[in-house]
Amino acid sequence: MAKTRSSLNEHSGRIGDEVYYTRFGKTFVRRRPKQFNDRQSEAQLRQRALFKARQKTSALFGIILQRGLTKEAHEKGMTEANYFSRLNKDCFVYNDGTVLINYPALLVAKGPLPIVGINKCRAKARNVKITFYPNLEEQKANPDDVVHIYAIEPQVEICQLMASAKRQDGQAAFTLPDLSDEVDGNTPTTFYLYAIVESSSTAHIPTLSAAEKQQHKLHRNINRRVSQSMFIGTVCCRGQQ
Repeated sequence: MAKTRSSLNEHSGRIGDEVYYTRFGKTFVRRRPKQFNDRQSEAQLRQRALFKARQKTSALFGIILQRGLTKEAHEKGMTEANYFSRLNKDCFVYNDGTVLINYPALLVAKGPLPIVGINKCRAKARNVKITFYPNLEEQKANPDDVVHIYAIEPQVEICQLMASAKRQDGQAAFTLPDLSDEVDGNTPTTFYLYAIVESSSTAHIPTLSAAEKQQHKLHRNINRRVSQSMFIGTVCCRGQQ
């Protein structure tokens, strides 16, 4: 739909087959092409599929990226989603019309703090307990640093913060979401678990949804000190258990 600037009697946008646009204070008009050169070659389909997959995955991981990549991304003049795509380009592989994603290799946080060392990850149905080595011997490690554990289920598109524990505690326990309303009881669902360590000075500040960020525009620029993300493992569930 075109917009009219009443004071100048100018248009912007599309009117019928004509498109009006402004460059350097002047208004131009061009006709929309009646045919588009969309050859859909193998290379084109490959690039489109990879782009869509990276875009969809970055949207799914949004609340993690906002915590884990904001500082690094903004220093490079990029959004978290674009920086995520650059870091994980090799984790998306196009194969016979399908994009395969290497979830364990995805990097969803990047920063100077040392990561914890995972000792054990035990799961009984949806109940999970994780024990980890605090790595307090590291120079930048602080006992009060907070370890965030996230669970991601790509098929149902769930990304959720499951637990936050102090580095010195050495363990975290939580219950995975019940997906019995979303999937058939006999259909297995796989949760991917990731850990990020964050400085206690900002760890208490939550991440926001897209709608909330529109009302709190300064929130996303919080200077969080985090560690590189760590893939913990997968937990497979069937229905409500």
